[in-house]
Amino acid sequence: MEIHDSFDLVIGLAGLKAAGKDEFGRRAASHFGFIHTRISDAIRAEAAKRGITDPSTSVLQDLGNEGRLKSGDSGYWPKELLKIMSVAGKRLLTINGIRHPDEAAALRAALGDKFIPVGIVAPTLMRSTRFFGRGQAGDPAEFEHFLAIDDRDRGIGEPPHGQQVDRTLALVPWENVYNNIGTLEEYWAWISSFMEKRLPQARRRRKSGR
Repeated sequence: MEIHDSFDLVIGLAGLKAAGKDEFGRRAASHFGFIHTRISDAIRAEAAKRGITDPSTSVLQDLGNEGRLKSGDSGYWPKELLKIMSVAGKRLLTINGIRHPDEAAALRAALGDKFIPVGIVAPTLMRSTRFFGRGQAGDPAEFEHFLAIDDRDRGIGEPPHGQQVDRTLALVPWENVYNNIGTLEEYWAWISSFMEKRLPQARRRRKSGR
């Protein structure tokens, strides 16, 4: 079975850290039957092979860049993740952490119109407050370190195969971009509206065998 036939709908989430991408994934999982994954799941699996436990955000960024460079393919990591999830038999996915235009292109090439890019944005100060409040292993504790990580994600000082979130967000259709500055309830309402448009299309494709 080809990768394309293993999935009904895959939503790729692009955005800077703590914009609210994981919240989208959790809501999609709890209310719409999706499995929430991250590009970093594939990178963490590589870290584990090397004996690296609880890798920091910077280490994950470095390993991500290394994988893209060594493979000669900036879309390397989402392809690896799709392989893992196709074996697991999960047909509805959200993938958090699309950080390079080639990653989105790789998902589009593998999945066609079963892949939908989504962008979540929010102001820097708001994101930093959320970031420090989440207490995730490997997260920095200083605002300056947060800004340094943010710059790398944006593509500032990065090589062509490195993180390029700003360029990736620029490719997301405007109607798929959410400015996450309101209440959690408002965000949930937007997610529900988005899903109500997309899921019927996925189910029709499944019935028609596309």
